[in-house]
Amino acid sequence: MSRLRFRLIPLLSSVLCLTLPGLAQGPAPQPQSAPPDAASNAPSATFQINSRMVTVEIVARDSKGNHITGLKPSDLRLVEQIPSRSKEKHEQKIASLREVHMADLASQPASAVQAQPGVYSNAAQRPKDPIPPTILLVDGLNTATEHQAQVHVQMLKMLRQLPPNVPVSVFLLGSRLVMLQSFTSDPRLLQIALHKAISTAGKGVADIDPADDPQAVGNLMGALGGGPPGAGLGAMVAAASDFDRMIYTADMDLRVQRTIDAMISIGRNLAGYPGRKNLLWLSTAFPITVNDSTSDYFRNYWLKLQKMNGALSEAKISVYPVNVAGVQTLSYFSAATGTSASGAAAAVSRQQQMLSSEQDTMETIADGTGGKICAGDNDLGDCVRKAMDDSSDYYELSYYPDSTNWNGEFHKILIGAEGRDIRLAYRQGYYATPQGGGNPKAQQAALQADCEDYLDATSIIFTAKSLPADSPGQLKFGVSIDASGLTLAPAAGGSHLLNVSVAVCTFNERGWALKLMNYPLERKLDMQQYDSLLTGASVQEAIFVPGPKPAAVRLLVKDVASGRLGSIHIDIDDRFKEAAETGRGTR
Repeated sequence: MSRLRFRLIPLLSSVLCLTLPGLAQGPAPQPQSAPPDAASNAPSATFQINSRMVTVEIVARDSKGNHITGLKPSDLRLVEQIPSRSKEKHEQKIASLREVHMADLASQPASAVQAQPGVYSNAAQRPKDPIPPTILLVDGLNTATEHQAQVHVQMLKMLRQLPPNVPVSVFLLGSRLVMLQSFTSDPRLLQIALHKAISTAGKGVADIDPADDPQAVGNLMGALGGGPPGAGLGAMVAAASDFDRMIYTADMDLRVQRTIDAMISIGRNLAGYPGRKNLLWLSTAFPITVNDSTSDYFRNYWLKLQKMNGALSEAKISVYPVNVAGVQTLSYFSAATGTSASGAAAAVSRQQQMLSSEQDTMETIADGTGGKICAGDNDLGDCVRKAMDDSSDYYELSYYPDSTNWNGEFHKILIGAEGRDIRLAYRQGYYATPQGGGNPKAQQAALQADCEDYLDATSIIFTAKSLPADSPGQLKFGVSIDASGLTLAPAAGGSHLLNVSVAVCTFNERGWALKLMNYPLERKLDMQQYDSLLTGASVQEAIFVPGPKPAAVRLLVKDVASGRLGSIHIDIDDRFKEAAETGRGTR
């Protein structure tokens, strides 16, 4: 996997002590190491107590498309449904409903860390103007190269139409995820990013069924005249066709997983930005189902997409898919198609089903995150304006589900306005993920995957300051963790439990992972310590990374109960940065 980085990252290792006054009880925890190949989400709240609250962002409009203001909890009815069990619906009590205006969020004091030599932070920089941030994800992995030219045309048009001071970031998904431009309102910088927003990863993507691909091995052999499928060349043709189907499915699995991983990475990166964010996914997408349901290679990616939607929704990101191909022509009508006239009906049916399935994927992601598909003439500028309008004024609804069975099942959310003609857009559900992080091996494997993430995560905010080392080759950091993202579980006697994993990942100059060290922090807080955190105190740690010095390190802070994550990556050696810039950091 590529270890190329666009942003800074920090980390740690060896000995660690918790220095919040009166909190360091007992011996310092010992790290749990794992080799490089060792193989959640809490709602946004001011402070995390061990209760299961669900937060939903709602865009409310009237029949003319205007925002509706002044809604109260009594105006809405909220029910939950667990599709895997029954059609029964359980009405939920709305705990709070508040109007959110981007202008109000922007007026709140920012907690940005001033840039200083040797100080690293994953704190999100709040935009100076009350304008919702927009993310452009140019998907070169699922988009054929001939359609990517349309992306450039639309982006140039968007830049000419974009209102001033709109913060926009640009990502490119090819064989890996790359940030081409962090948030900026400078059209010049966005134009530079635009010229880089092209990838050949979509060349030859599996966008047609193997049965309709004239270059598929089975079809090439069949053209020679296979005879009966049970014997001779006919058996070889059948085996080749089965192999084509297997390769096609494996390629689709890889594309889907890479796309999901990229979106989750972006969600983690932007979780710390205030308010609702908009992600425009410029792509031709991938089908939500692959192959006939009776096939050995049948795939249904709905479950994966729903879990991804949950991660994006927790980060308050709504996805607006844009089909960059516009109105597509069936490949059967292409001159390059080798489908016989006798197979025309089946070929057309398969291709229509695939286009419909790709549309289903876009609708599933848009509906699941509270966004909408940007259809019509694919006017990217108009799509950005609509997304900005949705995120400028919305409602934030919170409730505590009555279900006590948090076993990972999907809970569908249904919200209606009683007796009023109101159109509501919101995420369609969530996964009731158990708290606690699972067994130690699963936690270690999850931390290893977190180390491999391309972007810094911002759900838990912290800073790391480089300190004078105690011995040659050693690295030392002072780490300060903002406690507002941590879960403090009530315990006996009025105390609270703090359960955090602090981990260190080290990398060589080519971006290869060297070692992962995990420092579990399990502390019981008395009332004084708990009150100190509530009033703004941070968790302080001293972090040591033993020599020899790695080329780069990544520091992870993970709240075990909720899975919320903060991370920073630090380049220790300039060779790591050079490898990232030249593209050599790929394994």
